[in-house]
Amino acid sequence: MALFTDAGAVSLDDLLQFETSLVQVASSHGINVDTKIKLASETIGDKLLLWLLDVGASDPQFVQRRVLGLSTVVLTAPLQRWICFESLSRFFAEAYNVQLNTRFQGKWTEYEAESAQAEQMLFMSGVGIVYAALPRPVMPSVLVEGGNLPAQAIFVQSAWVDAAGNEGALSPVNGLVLPAQSSIAVSMPGSSAYFPAAAVGWNVYVSSSEVDLTRQNLTPRPVGSIWYSPSTGIVDGPDPVGGQTPQFYITLSKQIKRG
Repeated sequence: MALFTDAGAVSLDDLLQFETSLVQVASSHGINVDTKIKLASETIGDKLLLWLLDVGASDPQFVQRRVLGLSTVVLTAPLQRWICFESLSRFFAEAYNVQLNTRFQGKWTEYEAESAQAEQMLFMSGVGIVYAALPRPVMPSVLVEGGNLPAQAIFVQSAWVDAAGNEGALSPVNGLVLPAQSSIAVSMPGSSAYFPAAAVGWNVYVSSSEVDLTRQNLTPRPVGSIWYSPSTGIVDGPDPVGGQTPQFYITLSKQIKRG
């Protein structure tokens, strides 16, 4: 699973699972979907942080929570649905205010109710956290060099790994077309000073298909190292694990404040 603070953790594609007409309505009414997701995430993030600060010792990271913020909160299914429904509620509220169409008002009311229900479900099931966060990395750097790979499309992703072998969410995909007789060199861009404190290495995923990337390294690559494609070509390795899973759940249902 992604972390709550990962860039692009919730996107337009997630909202389209609930509302297929979103792109058409956004285009015809001049509504920015990404802005609605951002506002919904910020509002929900404020609520989450206040509740986490309020539960005290029920949060095993309470002493550090003000410093950690929401960086260790996992984007579990209930939390993702809450963000999606809150985003859709805000989207159709604006659509209604633009055109005063009762159909949009109905959608607004529907998703507002769904958002409230998803909020209750999250706090009943618990807010998932990890003890050592591995944020989603930025798009990996890919350099093309001479080698033995044939001409083909190539797609690359990466993910951080901690000392226990836990893997974070995958980076955005870096795709390019290779000429014949080439190879690639993949690295994590940026200075090591900005790499996650919990990361001791990273994994690289490569494929000629954007949806079937598999791991190329047997063991995590050291932080700051470069992975070079082997002369034998791309291998069909293990699939991504899908990010970090919660190591602890903080139940906040009794802490919800109204008004």
